Amino acid sequence: MSKPVITRILLSVLLLALVVSGVGCTKEVSSDEAIKENYIAVETEKVLIDSIENTTRFNGKIIANEEIVVMSKLVGVVDTVNVELGDKVAKDTILFTLDQEDLSKNTQQAENALSSAKKSVEQSLNALNSATLNFQLTKEKIDNAILNHERNKELYAVGGISKAQLEQSELAASTKQLEVAELQVKQAEIAYQQAQNQLTQSHISFDQAMRNFDNTVVKAPMDGIVSTLNVKEGAIATSSQAAAVIVDAQRVYMQLNIVETLVNKLSVGQEVELYIPAAFDEAITATIDYISPTTDARNQLYTVKIYVDNTSGKIRPGMNGEARLSVDRIDSALIIQSDAVIDKDGDSVVYVLEDDKAVERNVTTGLDTGDFVEILSGLEEGEEVIVKGQHYVENGQKVQVVRGE
Repeated sequence: MSKPVITRILLSVLLLALVVSGVGCTKEVSSDEAIKENYIAVETEKVLIDSIENTTRFNGKIIANEEIVVMSKLVGVVDTVNVELGDKVAKDTILFTLDQEDLSKNTQQAENALSSAKKSVEQSLNALNSATLNFQLTKEKIDNAILNHERNKELYAVGGISKAQLEQSELAASTKQLEVAELQVKQAEIAYQQAQNQLTQSHISFDQAMRNFDNTVVKAPMDGIVSTLNVKEGAIATSSQAAAVIVDAQRVYMQLNIVETLVNKLSVGQEVELYIPAAFDEAITATIDYISPTTDARNQLYTVKIYVDNTSGKIRPGMNGEARLSVDRIDSALIIQSDAVIDKDGDSVVYVLEDDKAVERNVTTGLDTGDFVEILSGLEEGEEVIVKGQHYVENGQKVQVVRGE
């Protein structure tokens, strides 16, 4: 055989070997890819022990800590108005005054009547003292006359005095003068009592006149802001219409109206976050101060009050707000992401990572916040649960964790 032929045969054998070798390698790569394709990519998280709570939002309205309606106690013409709507006032600041001319005259008359009554009492007391003294002197005189008459009767019996002398001593011992003096005392006592009664009445009239005069000056009952002002100079102020309203805005509260199914989940002292967009961009942390023991007759809801300091004055009564607070809280609970739990034929199921496989596990759930769920049974702390990809795996299927703890 010639050398060129031999060369061509050897090249053909070598080429065939390379082709066969290449086909074998292609099959091996395809097999590895197939193995990889059998794995499902998943994400996992560990079962934790942590607190879990449901946060509920309630709409509320800001109300002043205290609101006092100022009424004029008299009907009269408004003389001066010293404040304007929105003014900050201190307690006892004069808000407005009424015309005092007529009341000033009434007060002077009452004062004169009181002075006269005092003099009358003084005079009647002097008269009573005089009548009492006269009665005492007359009684002493009569008592002596009676003793003298008794002695004269003994003397007359033995002829020591005449009958005329006896009759004269008997006349001197008469009690008629004493009866007259006693009557004068009683009359003086009556006059004195009447004078005292008149003095009492005069005191009442004077005090009333002074009160009326004082009531012409209307003052702020507390520190606050004039939120309503219904009086003008020259107008008539009455006791049936609010003249002004003073609100204490240094401390305000958000009022919530809570349904009966939630009220027992709240407690005084419970922390709450308040959002008042018209006043602040951020939340205010506060606590519940008051929970009504009974429902409001107007809406059949329970009133909850959350007080807030308002020294800045940015929070104004009437503003709307939102309160966010926990109505259910469990400490030291086993928790996982809520999405990890799948409903399978009415059972709650999760997939646990074991030896790179998804193992189906039945669980019993408790509180579910939407983000996390409490696990009552079926899992242990530290176990890895599939939280993404769980809908695409089956029990025992191999998985590949692309992200997890």
